[in-house]
Amino acid sequence: MRTPSGTSITAVVAAAAPTLVFLCVNQVSGMLPAVAATTVTALLVLAWRLRARQQVRDAVVGALLATACAAVAAGTGQTRGFFLLPMLLPALATAACLLSLVAGRPLAGLVANRIVGGPPQWRSHRRLHRFYAVITMLISLVSLASLAAQVWLYRWGEVAWLGLLHVLMGPIWAAVTALSIVLSRRAVTREQTAAQRAAWVGGTDG
Repeated sequence: MRTPSGTSITAVVAAAAPTLVFLCVNQVSGMLPAVAATTVTALLVLAWRLRARQQVRDAVVGALLATACAAVAAGTGQTRGFFLLPMLLPALATAACLLSLVAGRPLAGLVANRIVGGPPQWRSHRRLHRFYAVITMLISLVSLASLAAQVWLYRWGEVAWLGLLHVLMGPIWAAVTALSIVLSRRAVTREQTAAQRAAWVGGTDG
């Protein structure tokens, strides 16, 4: 079974495993055993995905991130420190989206347009440019909401809820990405159809 973005459910569970192990072991045995268990789990997941040749790059990044999160928790001496690094991701995503809008190059257009095979000069297509700007703004709002929720939970030390949100954001971002690509493909198709119709009408008039 796969998520809306085409990612297998097994891959989603594997990505969430280090966080779930950290939360469970921390609840039972304390932070240091949780850090050790999380590191071991991250390495086991990495080994399994490398052997299965499933999204090798994502597996390596995931293992490094989980290990780094555990190291930050150990360094700060606080359980909630495990979630400091993940909070940087929505912050960076929000900043990238807003900066791309200010620069007149919506991030969704730079990424999704290439994936769906849109026109290279999409910025000169008013409707397509406006569509990508709206999608980029929506993504920035999702990122900002995620960041605000994580900061609030971190401030109040709600580690269990932080962990749950951290686990849920993976599928949520997969769904947002899949939806963005689907909508972008439809927008490009509409733009191409409109251009072909205009060319046909122009040729008929001539």
